[in-house]
Amino acid sequence: MTNQEPLGRTPSDDGRAARADLSWMLWTAIGIGGIWGNVLLISLLSPDFVSGSEQQHLPIAAFTAWFWGGIATLILLWAMVRLRRNAICRPIWIGLSAVTLVLWTAATILAVTLPVVETGTDPTRIPFGAMFAPVAATMLTALVGIVSEVFRRGSRGR
Repeated sequence: MTNQEPLGRTPSDDGRAARADLSWMLWTAIGIGGIWGNVLLISLLSPDFVSGSEQQHLPIAAFTAWFWGGIATLILLWAMVRLRRNAICRPIWIGLSAVTLVLWTAATILAVTLPVVETGTDPTRIPFGAMFAPVAATMLTALVGIVSEVFRRGSRGR
């Protein structure tokens, strides 16, 4: 009698729950690692903002991308915690992490490769891609987090 499982639970249920927890943690780590790896690449490879008669360089992406990466991380964690409650949401949390990784990789490519706008006689060079790609990636990460919540609520009805 002492080795019996609680009512309604079997040893295979515990194994599935453990695998779901490991999957959730793995995909959360992949999403966070993707965000921060791309933030690092944006910071290192993006063109500088150049201004003034002495052509002073300001690595604007290195200053701002970290902030937006932090916001995107919080959004991803919020969405993942809400999905973690039910193992049936595994495809949703895998999709959330994969789409976040794709978004931030696209933001990195855009931040590094988009042309720089030159203005004035000095000339001032403004890297709009480096300035706005992390912001767009963060906003799209929030949108994907909201969509994953909609999918989660829809999967509850099954």
